[in-house]
Amino acid sequence: MKKNYLFLIATLMLNTLIFAQTVTLTPTAVNSTNVNSGPINLASIPNSTISLNVKVDIPSNVAVSDYGTLKIYYSNSNVLNANIALGGDTGTLFFGGGRTASRSIVINLLWSDFSTSGGFIFAEYKNPAGTAYRSSNIAVIKNSSMNSGTTLNPPADAPNPTKIPNTLCCNQTVRLGDKPQLITGSKFLNPYAKEPYGIGEKWETKGNPNTNIKADFINQTLSIDYITSPESFTVTRSLGYVYGNEYPNKSNPINITVIKSPFSENIISIDAPFDSNGFAETISTNSKSILGARVKINLTILQNPNQTEQRGDDVVNVDRYEWEYTKTNLKDWKIIQNENSVELENFTPSDLNFNEDNYYLVRRIAVYQNFKRVSNELKILIRTIRNNNTICCDQDLKISSSSQIEFPEPISGSSITSDPNIVVIHQNYITYQWQLQVNGSDIANNTWQNISGATNKDYTPIQPLEIIVRRGESLTLKNNYKYRRIAEVTYSGYDQNNKWISGKSKSYSNEVSLTGSSTPSNIKIYPNPATSIINIENTSTRSYNGSNLSNSIINIVNVMGVPVISNNFSIINANLVSVNISNLSAGIYFINIQSVEGETIQKFTFIKN
Repeated sequence: MKKNYLFLIATLMLNTLIFAQTVTLTPTAVNSTNVNSGPINLASIPNSTISLNVKVDIPSNVAVSDYGTLKIYYSNSNVLNANIALGGDTGTLFFGGGRTASRSIVINLLWSDFSTSGGFIFAEYKNPAGTAYRSSNIAVIKNSSMNSGTTLNPPADAPNPTKIPNTLCCNQTVRLGDKPQLITGSKFLNPYAKEPYGIGEKWETKGNPNTNIKADFINQTLSIDYITSPESFTVTRSLGYVYGNEYPNKSNPINITVIKSPFSENIISIDAPFDSNGFAETISTNSKSILGARVKINLTILQNPNQTEQRGDDVVNVDRYEWEYTKTNLKDWKIIQNENSVELENFTPSDLNFNEDNYYLVRRIAVYQNFKRVSNELKILIRTIRNNNTICCDQDLKISSSSQIEFPEPISGSSITSDPNIVVIHQNYITYQWQLQVNGSDIANNTWQNISGATNKDYTPIQPLEIIVRRGESLTLKNNYKYRRIAEVTYSGYDQNNKWISGKSKSYSNEVSLTGSSTPSNIKIYPNPATSIINIENTSTRSYNGSNLSNSIINIVNVMGVPVISNNFSIINANLVSVNISNLSAGIYFINIQSVEGETIQKFTFIKN
């Protein structure tokens, strides 16, 4: 019986090791001295700076979550009594569809927070379901005494935080959706700001958890982001020594009273499928426009917030719109320059990282004179093409009758190659999964779905195609279909910093469309694939979008969305042009054709051999 019991314990432990996420915590520097293992020695320094690397691996037999939270804890005794280290709340950790994520972190450890016998630190990763996975403990040791001042023995000229005048100004009334004015605090000298007996401060807001605050510790001011929740709240500032993390000197409270907005609702959206984490999925080679209804402002309520909205009120359109975006792990909003329209066409931020998937928040601010109202925050995931994971090409099938349609051709997929910062991709460990997105009026959720059994390099569409008659007696498909390929690679090698890396990584291809019509597109691209010359022809006897093809704007972009040929083509006749592509590297490219009126953009794909 005892043997069976021990066997059961061993089995449970083995299963835990097999199925659990692996969190690896590695110190890299302590007070600017390089290290590669524990223990972490605080010596006699009151406030130590610790550099760490954290790596989280998800086993191949566990479902992937694209994100989770990562924190660094310290403790003297046990895990249950652990506290988050200063700088240890690192926010969201994104996997970008892969099974490995890592982050470099810098924390501060106070000599006074550990007993003479020492303590430990550990990393904790928590997935969206709330399950926590912890690294092994790294021991922390210290000398028996400090060699500089503390709260108990600061220098004679060090300010005493409990005796510093600590007042804030001033109470405010803010319209819902607008931004409060700067809150100012009484100033004080802080000559030992970087020492443990320097003055630290902590700003707090109460009653509105959606309020974002940004403190300026030099000018003693606080800026609060746009108010998105109707509850009023208070703001306070507390002062204390940096050492000990205690702030006994609390300011007077500032009251922020939130009143209703005279603006109509400011809502933005995007026509894109959403992933399981609520991010709208787009691809860098085919950016999406962000849509939004026009916002109006009720001037009657602007003058009297207590007025009830009614017919006859003076209502006008707002003056303009401002657009802002931020990466989700920063919350540092950037203004999109020269964008003041009701909609944001082709959101393509300048800080795209083409070595990973990019997660953004986007918002719109409606502006009337000096009054503003912020929109909802739209979560956008911009996937980038990596490992040369590309597919080709769009297909517009000819529908001959209500029961006869051209059969789809295979969608070709490129061979996977190494990214610039990875030395080796193991070709025997590349897997593919094709996905389908169905777009139609009766499709409730246009999300990407795995196609069962579609795990080869290429794919031939086999979905049933239903033909319907549109207005004007034209034949078309009931739904449109989009396809993409997910490639997962196993890699290993030295990165650009000469550090050995290994693991698995996912990349998503560009998207191709399958449509059908009795009057397919008049634009033909040939030959495809091509080596030196690509021809673009309008086969219709009518002009293209109200103008000749030769008068259109034609640009060719690569898989990163970067233009490689800009409106440089030879005119054969009004409806036929040719482009010299001999200088392009082999790969997949996209042709964007825009009429001179700027109203219509067509995207086509070709392969350069």
